[in-house]
Amino acid sequence: MSDNSTRPAWFTRRNIAPFTIEDSGVEKIINDATHAVVSWVTKDHKPASAVMLYMVIDGVITITSTTNRAKYHAWRRNPSACFCIWEPGNIGRQVTLRGAVTITQDADLLRKFTHAFLTMRGGGEAPSDERLAEEIEKFDAPDRHMMQLTVEKTLTHDLNQLFVAETTGEDVWS
Repeated sequence: MSDNSTRPAWFTRRNIAPFTIEDSGVEKIINDATHAVVSWVTKDHKPASAVMLYMVIDGVITITSTTNRAKYHAWRRNPSACFCIWEPGNIGRQVTLRGAVTITQDADLLRKFTHAFLTMRGGGEAPSDERLAEEIEKFDAPDRHMMQLTVEKTLTHDLNQLFVAETTGEDVWS
């Protein structure tokens, strides 16, 4: 056992490797959350972000947008993206997904997205066919596109675990 009393007070916050989230926790956060901070790079190489509603469709994080949005043009130029998702009710448990966005116009994918959105809004209850058709009408602009993230790297952080280690003096590095 090591003697962590000789470590400086800042040590835990500087050495955050032990404070990650296991794969099952990552999947749970991604599937339970509904919003992400999504990021892209502007044509003059500046970072930009927005909070976006997303749905997991066939195992893939999916958002939708029209062509009058900056992210659409940015991802057409450079599909590199970052999505930061946090555990509902606990922003200290975060998953950051880096990857590339694929943009498509796909009526079936829009239907699946809208169905998932209405089911989420309905507390898990699937919408009627009529309600689904009404909502698709609202989404279905001629320039509506579907965007899906292909994940290349996953980073996680569990701030709650870090705080426990700081508070208890628990040595997570041995």
